[in-house]
Amino acid sequence: MEHIETACLALSDTERDMLEQLLLAHGIAAEYIEYSGGTVQIPLRDRVHILLLKGENIFTHSRMDIRKVADALAALWNAEWMSVLPPVAILSAGGADAIRLSIPAMQLHSRWHWQIELEGGSANEKVFSGTFLPENLPETDRTQIGDNSYSARSLSTRMLVNEALPSGYHRLSLNPVEAQDSDENFAMALIIAPARCYEPAWAAEGKRLWGLTVQLYSLQSARNWGVGDFSDLQQLIKMSAEQGVSFLALNPLHALDTENPQNCSPYSPVDRKRLNVIYIDPEIEPEFQQNEISQRKFKNFVQANATSKKYSDAIPQSTLIDYTAVMQLKLGVLADMYNYFVAQHLQAATDRGQAFEKFVLDHGKDLLEFAEFEANRAGHSSNPCAKEPRFYLYTQWLAEQQLVACQALAVQLGMRIGLVRDLAVGSSGEGAEVSLSQGLFCDLTSIGAPPDPLAPQGQNWGFPPLDPLRLRQNAFQHFVDLLRSNMSHCGALRIDHVMALMRLWWCPRGNHRGEGAYVHYPVDDLFALLRLESQRNSCVVIGEDLGVVPPEVRAYLHSSAVFSNVLFYFEKYDGYHFKRPQHYTQKALAMVANHDVPTLAAWWNISDLQLRFELGLIDSESELDEQQSMRLIEKDQVLRLLEEQWLLPESWRGDVMSKTFDQELCLALLKCCACSESQLLAIQLEDFILLEVPINIPGTSKQYPNWQRQLPIDLHELLSSESSVQIMTEIASMRAD
Repeated sequence: MEHIETACLALSDTERDMLEQLLLAHGIAAEYIEYSGGTVQIPLRDRVHILLLKGENIFTHSRMDIRKVADALAALWNAEWMSVLPPVAILSAGGADAIRLSIPAMQLHSRWHWQIELEGGSANEKVFSGTFLPENLPETDRTQIGDNSYSARSLSTRMLVNEALPSGYHRLSLNPVEAQDSDENFAMALIIAPARCYEPAWAAEGKRLWGLTVQLYSLQSARNWGVGDFSDLQQLIKMSAEQGVSFLALNPLHALDTENPQNCSPYSPVDRKRLNVIYIDPEIEPEFQQNEISQRKFKNFVQANATSKKYSDAIPQSTLIDYTAVMQLKLGVLADMYNYFVAQHLQAATDRGQAFEKFVLDHGKDLLEFAEFEANRAGHSSNPCAKEPRFYLYTQWLAEQQLVACQALAVQLGMRIGLVRDLAVGSSGEGAEVSLSQGLFCDLTSIGAPPDPLAPQGQNWGFPPLDPLRLRQNAFQHFVDLLRSNMSHCGALRIDHVMALMRLWWCPRGNHRGEGAYVHYPVDDLFALLRLESQRNSCVVIGEDLGVVPPEVRAYLHSSAVFSNVLFYFEKYDGYHFKRPQHYTQKALAMVANHDVPTLAAWWNISDLQLRFELGLIDSESELDEQQSMRLIEKDQVLRLLEEQWLLPESWRGDVMSKTFDQELCLALLKCCACSESQLLAIQLEDFILLEVPINIPGTSKQYPNWQRQLPIDLHELLSSESSVQIMTEIASMRAD
């Protein structure tokens, strides 16, 4: 880094201006507004470092070579001018309908042929065509490259078609009329997006729905194999639907690393387009029910580990999930099921075998490549099918069918939304998603966050970011595929860190934390695609916009009909006084708590601060004392809020600061949040049982067993307890239309 800083200091004003143009072309920001509202200037050294890691070689030995800077800038500039059409144009309903053309000056007076082929085929009724003269189009810019002149012209699709094109993925092609029979043909993706995301009737009518947030893996039941699964989810759907629940907000269901099951964070997937096979319930599949080998293997494992017939008792009882043991058993049983399936269904071409073949065909090349990748990376696994690609196709098929059944059940039982899935912000650099997308990701950098009070050294999340320039060159297909995969089999999708549609903090890969820079993304295009896929999949969209959020992002959420996300702890008027729930944002998902903050019981009892101190996240006893004192002030504010809302229980009046959190205060807080004007309200299962042990502590990895804590109570017992039924009954009553 020293040589970069030295080189930056040696630049003249003219050279620095040229460097700034190159940084701007790559979307590398010069400043940002931090948590306190102040503007932070990003050191030029850090911005140049990110530029180098993106692949721009602008140094000769240890000195910045201004000729290379000029060449890099010219290459980007010339690529745009020397292409008649951009790789993609995304237009929105009611917005601008112009496409930028770059026409060589010598061809301005020649007639050009155009054709728009609408999505869905090349039938005559789906093709528009004609001719135009570039010289008749409005000129927006012009340039000279070498001996050639180019003119930028604005082509209106409405002028060509004389009507608004329908939403969808279309194709525009151009070629000079006199060269119509030659290879001089130019084409691009032409995408038309709706003005707003999918808005079901309840959203348009201002209805207030409520639901539960669920860490699926944490569910405990008498029948599961040590990890909550899709059958547990079905039981949860049945029991909660009876109480008027409209949705279940799940953790990300993305595929994780089956070779290293203890890498269990649902936000650290190997592929966000695939499902985590640990959620499969083998016992409901015919290949288990009809297969003595699978049943025997399961029975032998249980007998070898416990006298009970339940697998959940075969692992020593603790509050932590043994992912390695669970995955080893499941993959072994699934391998036997797969062999049975091949012999009994694939080779015999039964209806079930044909359904599998259709699944593989429908998912296409992308799924096949995932299966090949997983088979090739399999190490010395005890799974006999680990090296066979079709095994991974089979397990993905089972997982998807079980997920489909869950959403179908939710809709059948009257849930307005059903499942709310979660799209993580990134994927492992060693996983299938990144490895199979050569060139789209910048693998020398990582996504993270700049320094703030919770992480003074900054954050490095370890996921390589998508390169915005390459993403656009690929017509955003990877982003579209992510949306389609995650909007399937659900009623809503929560997008983690929705600010990533506008900008992401990039830092050098490795342990670097403080250094880095924001890189901007084509926010108009990404939101347009989000709206299009939302409408196509009839999927409500929720953007997680907690933390430091540029005001432009909230404007995009509002104009695109994307639900915001608010959290009880953070909803304050002035950083001090808690907001009245009646003043919460209406088009929002209001959460009482989530996986990144303490449970209600831990927050009130201040046990979360003590745990953070023990883990070294609070540096000193004096800092701990300061935060505990601040918490006491917050607790007093909460009691005042409850009293103002006529919800403060009699037993919680007077000197109660040291009183332990109980069901009475919990119910009062949940009822207070239920008064929220936000159209969506989500409550954690953990708060039903006053659980204090966190599922995740941001800023930790090996210090704390994140994502491994099971719920300590059987799911049926949890939901049927008197206190849980009372909570759900009262919340349902308060949120009723």
